[in-house]
Amino acid sequence: MTKGIFRPKLVHRKRITSMLSQIFEVPVFFISAPMGYGKTTSVRNFLENKKEIQTIWFDVGNKKNDDIWMWYKFCKSIKSSNLSLSERLSEYGFPKNDNYVYEIIDIIKDELKQKTVIVIDDWYDKENEYINDFLKTICLEEIFNLHIVIISRNRPSNEYIELELKQKCIIMWQDDISFTFEETVEFFKLNGIKLSYKEKKEVYEYTGGWPSATYLALLQYHNENTFDDIPKATELIKIAAYDKFDETTKEILLKLALVENFTLEQAIYITGNQKCRLIIKNLISNNCFIRYDSKSKLYTMHSILKSALQEELLYSNIDFNKVNNASGDWYSKNNEDIQAIKYYYKAKNFKRVLDLMERNYTIDLTSLWQRIINSVFDELNINEKINRPVAYLTYLFFYILYGNGVIARERLYEAKSIYEKDENLKDKNQVLGEIAFLESLLSMNDVEKMIEYHKKAYEFFNGGTSKIANDKMPVTFGSPHFLCLYYRERGKLKESAECFEKGIKYFIRISNGGATGSNYLIKAEYLFETGNVDEAELFAYKALHKAKIKKQTSIIICSLFLLMRICLNKNNRREATSKLEILIKEYQKLNIPSFLKGEEIPMGYIYGITGNLEEINKCVKNYERPKMQNISPVITLRYIVSALAMMLKESYIELEVQAETMLEVCKNKNGMFGIIYSYIFDSIAKYNLYGIEKAKDSLMKAISYAKEDHVVMCFAELAPYILPILRHIEKEEEYVKVLLPNCEKFNYMYMKNYSDDEKIELTPRESEVMNLVNKGYKQSEISEKLNIALITVKKHIAAVYSKLEVKNKTTALNILKEKGII
Repeated sequence: MTKGIFRPKLVHRKRITSMLSQIFEVPVFFISAPMGYGKTTSVRNFLENKKEIQTIWFDVGNKKNDDIWMWYKFCKSIKSSNLSLSERLSEYGFPKNDNYVYEIIDIIKDELKQKTVIVIDDWYDKENEYINDFLKTICLEEIFNLHIVIISRNRPSNEYIELELKQKCIIMWQDDISFTFEETVEFFKLNGIKLSYKEKKEVYEYTGGWPSATYLALLQYHNENTFDDIPKATELIKIAAYDKFDETTKEILLKLALVENFTLEQAIYITGNQKCRLIIKNLISNNCFIRYDSKSKLYTMHSILKSALQEELLYSNIDFNKVNNASGDWYSKNNEDIQAIKYYYKAKNFKRVLDLMERNYTIDLTSLWQRIINSVFDELNINEKINRPVAYLTYLFFYILYGNGVIARERLYEAKSIYEKDENLKDKNQVLGEIAFLESLLSMNDVEKMIEYHKKAYEFFNGGTSKIANDKMPVTFGSPHFLCLYYRERGKLKESAECFEKGIKYFIRISNGGATGSNYLIKAEYLFETGNVDEAELFAYKALHKAKIKKQTSIIICSLFLLMRICLNKNNRREATSKLEILIKEYQKLNIPSFLKGEEIPMGYIYGITGNLEEINKCVKNYERPKMQNISPVITLRYIVSALAMMLKESYIELEVQAETMLEVCKNKNGMFGIIYSYIFDSIAKYNLYGIEKAKDSLMKAISYAKEDHVVMCFAELAPYILPILRHIEKEEEYVKVLLPNCEKFNYMYMKNYSDDEKIELTPRESEVMNLVNKGYKQSEISEKLNIALITVKKHIAAVYSKLEVKNKTTALNILKEKGII
């Protein structure tokens, strides 16, 4: 049996129906959109459902006709709907002046007995000016029962826009009739195709809401299960627009197809043609798939028109390099260097790429690293690289962070050897200072060594500053936990924190204030992680205020995240929420590439330790998966937040696997916090899957790492999930006695404010009795101590068992301890 032809179901767009309902509110309703937007179909379908309305359909067509011929054609189109009106208008003839026009209007008024809509399809008012004036006169007269719908591929003339201001006309523009993102998705869903989010975005960006292209995309996906090559869409737009243009217009469009968007002045500069201004304005007025954004004052081509033009470019004589160089020059002159670099790269003008690299902040160049900067230096020989020291060392800065660390080290020391021997090297101390700074990046696993290189750079600069390190650099590399970067050696947390605290002044000086406040921050984080919450709060506020002076957003973010954790540990929910709101705003200020931002990390962590599954799921869902990231704190913290989400979902098999993967990554990079958290999460997973004996081994490993540095808060903030295991190993591991006070405090706060479990409320006497039971008192001893009858003691204990729905003392005590009641 052969497969039937696929005939897509058309989606009913209530929004369009609602807009078309306004036809009856004004004398004239003007619809303006290019070919393929379903203008005629939408109006026809709408009016067919209005049985009480008399419809007169006048299809102008695309042939050029004079006004008289058009008049008789119009009269003939009325014949089937209103014979009497058709005959009287034909007999009267074409209205020759204004007096005749008003007599015609009287005839129309006399003949219209019911509500009537005249649809004038495929109208072009510039070719029929007299009839156009006649229509406007009818509009101003507001004939009762008469409404005119004008469907045109062109933009309405200014007169119709003026009529709209007078509420005599409504204009439905191209954007109004285009498919929205949601309508595009609904169209596919209606036809049995469920798209991934990536596919939804892909098809909508390509079609730009153009209904015909959306229809073709549906057919393509139905047949091929891909959007890789939507057939006929570019062919359709060539027929609808491109083929009708003169050669000058075609040449201008082909050149402009090489840029993303443009202003009129930019278009003239790039094309070298003064006619650009008039041509683009004509294209806009004719709805030729070019849009103008009044806010940005930029013109943008429809993606399919651009695709069609790029196909044409392959067979044209356009000099690509010349156009791209002109684009680069335009952006460079307008101080938009990042855009300029993109076009110079396309033109293979590597000299200009290097020029602009040397005059821009490294952070601004980050997004260009992989696609452009790395590619440019792959094309250059060693002499070309060495002869541009600042540009080459900037390239190596990125290579150290996001490329291959081993190769980066080799290339840096090769350059260092050359520069040290070169007696004629201009600004030699500056260059050697930049190298010392790059050497510090290679030593991030060793804080003491890193600080030594900062000091060395400081001495080379002799009071000056680096061109690579600067106060715009996000020194935390997107991590909301700064200490996570430098805690790389077991037993060295305090030593590393103190070394950083004392030595970071050299980096602050060579970077003109970069990392200001980080000395207080690192101390605050150390104090907090080791359980000294009150003193940590003092230094966190110092870090926050110091960082604000120099606008060090990344330090502000770390300070706010730490203060949020402190507030939660102090049971100050309102203040924690307030700090979260400020933190989100600070992330919005952070001018760094999205793969470094990670604003979902602190939010996810806070939601995780307060049991908010719904919100943490949103954070995890929005994670970007960066391809180029050797700096691991962001990765480590994302692992932690993902694990928290699994823990809250009670997806313990998934959590166990996550813990194994996280441990492997963190051990490979010597991330001590990551290792500790990995073992804790593994313990939680095993406790729920296999029981307490299996769980205790992992928790003991976590403790073995933590106790050498007196780390406490990793355990405390997960106390609701590990308290039973901690109590189980209390006699085996002395360090548990150090952990329990903070863990019990956090657990009490969590159970009181965030736990979804049903609240268990004991009477004061029941609490008193159970506290004594927990301390090992026998029932008779409790009776004597509290001066109450033994039977009363038994009744209190039985009441507690009943509330907890348990049958023995051990289970009851464990539950009461977990919930912080005793």
